[in-house]
Amino acid sequence: MSEEKQLAGREAVMQLKEIVDHQHACLMVTVPKDEHPHCRPMAVAEVDGQGNFWFVTLQDSDKCADLLTDNRVHLYFTNPRAQEYLSVQGHGEVVDDRARVQRLWNPIAKAWVPEGSDNEDLRMLKVVPDECRYWDTQDGAVVAAIRIMGAAVGIGSKDGGVEGKLTL
Repeated sequence: MSEEKQLAGREAVMQLKEIVDHQHACLMVTVPKDEHPHCRPMAVAEVDGQGNFWFVTLQDSDKCADLLTDNRVHLYFTNPRAQEYLSVQGHGEVVDDRARVQRLWNPIAKAWVPEGSDNEDLRMLKVVPDECRYWDTQDGAVVAAIRIMGAAVGIGSKDGGVEGKLTL
């Protein structure tokens, strides 16, 4: 059983940033018009001071097209090694911000955009969270594993975890 801890404001943004610092990749889910949800891996370029998520993307991508008909976005982060998890429900928008593209460009993205950060089709995809939930360990993954094994054999009942809602 985990401890419930609701976080708000600056403390909530710090928790978002901490989890994303440990795991930059997430699964992003959008809903194409008249289709089932579409899920794809994405790398977070930045979590800003308000808790918004920023991704570098191409304007002609499926995810950008999806946002034109339904701007709801779900992000799922999982870091089993550190026992950290984050679920974000929000809404997305495509932003033409060349300065931010240049600042947040990562050379690894050249695998998908060979022209580099000068590609005129590059945009920023901004996800503004509406609701966030997190799961984390208080004592680290090793201690959490020991506590879980102990609870499984009847020694103790707490897993040492903490979970809650993040209000931005």
